[in-house]
Amino acid sequence: MRLLFFLIFFLSFTSFKAQNLKSENMKIFTYRLTYFSDSTNTESSKQEDFDLQILGNKSCFVSTNYKFGYQNIRMMAASGQGLAVAAGNLMKLPKSAFRYSIYKENNDIAFYEKVYSFGLKYNEKASFDWKLSKEKKKIDTYNCNKATLTYGGREWIAWYTTEIPISEGPYKFKGLPGMIIQLYDAKNQYNFSLIEVQANKDYPIFYDESFNNYKEISRKEYFATRDNLKNNYVNNVESQGITFQAKDKADIQRNINKKGNNPIELK
Repeated sequence: MRLLFFLIFFLSFTSFKAQNLKSENMKIFTYRLTYFSDSTNTESSKQEDFDLQILGNKSCFVSTNYKFGYQNIRMMAASGQGLAVAAGNLMKLPKSAFRYSIYKENNDIAFYEKVYSFGLKYNEKASFDWKLSKEKKKIDTYNCNKATLTYGGREWIAWYTTEIPISEGPYKFKGLPGMIIQLYDAKNQYNFSLIEVQANKDYPIFYDESFNNYKEISRKEYFATRDNLKNNYVNNVESQGITFQAKDKADIQRNINKKGNNPIELK
């Protein structure tokens, strides 16, 4: 009797979950990223959560800290808080190490990022040459298949499930016969794991209105600009009217170089 009850409950839950994921409302897949910000320091492991919001054939991948901070800043601005109160509240907001938002629609990818104080954006086509494997394993409750890919200067391993028939995943990745449950590079310096699924969310996809003012460049130009802004951080910041003491400049630049030596895309 207990076994029969369990089977009925399990099948009902599975049916409920499948129906929710087929809903036209937003679905949110939350991934936890474990990463090494400094490739030369094996103790530099950190974590941050990201939401993959899916609405129809569109999706947005964004840090939950970044999204939360943006939404709270908008609320503070709308409430008319005084400068001192607003500054104090801003200090309490969670900080994100990832100031990018990625939008996918069909085969189009739009990438927006605040690199230091400079807003940049570029577009690219989703062209991922996945190699499907016969290797299988179970992750949590999902039966998964393995796939591999070379992208952005890294070798990637993905574990996806056809039990969620949505061809999506963390960061820019998509194009597999189901949802990516876990994704990591061969050196395990970036590891995304699905930790939560929410369905039937009745609100729009996240969008920061300041994106409209970001400078549009090509993907190739983005990498050159990103590296220039990092390698010449002090000069670029001072060109915007911010000054540093001469004795501090070398240390500031050295710290910037160390922090940014392991981006998710190497090229």
